Amino acid sequence: WFVNRDARLAGEVARILGSVLSERLQRRSGAPQDAAPAQLHAIQRFGSSVNLHIHDHAVASDGAFAMEQGRLVFYPATEPSAEELGELTERLRRRILGRMRALAAVPEAAILDMLAWPHSGFSLDASVRIEAHDREALGRLLRYVLRPALSLKKLSYDAAEGVVRYRPGKEGLPWVLTWSPLQFMERFAAIIPPPRKHLTRYYGALGPRS
Repeated sequence: WFVNRDARLAGEVARILGSVLSERLQRRSGAPQDAAPAQLHAIQRFGSSVNLHIHDHAVASDGAFAMEQGRLVFYPATEPSAEELGELTERLRRRILGRMRALAAVPEAAILDMLAWPHSGFSLDASVRIEAHDREALGRLLRYVLRPALSLKKLSYDAAEGVVRYRPGKEGLPWVLTWSPLQFMERFAAIIPPPRKHLTRYYGALGPRS
């Protein structure tokens, strides 16, 4: 709710995630200090039911790149364990909430409440890995993280009944969402991004000053 209210915050979350991933990948690859992983972040504002759900998809190299004697050298990183993912999630939670406190974007009471939760309220998934030369799979992954909020092929309007229908799953599945036209417009309006805010961001070896 706070990230949606304040247009600065989605970019702040992406920047912090990029920084934490860069630190981890550089450290776990044994690369020189000036090495950097390649990262593309897509900030998505929607869930599968055309609902407001702001989250970050990060496509990152599983290692770091460095220039050595005029050559680009890649240092692969070790695969993260479940324990390490938990540690990274906790680090993200504290850094993100600390930044929101510094920006006065979230009330102090809300931050203290979230820090006291037994479960962080944050999640980090690293289950998808693409092999280096599997360009087709990489293309599928990029199309997924950059996909639009809904498919027009799955959206229909019944003027006689005054009902908007949407089938979020694959073809043939029975799950169908229905709304009145105004309910659908209210839902769709909420996921429209704020003006002049980039939803695609590049860090590290893909950054503008790399």
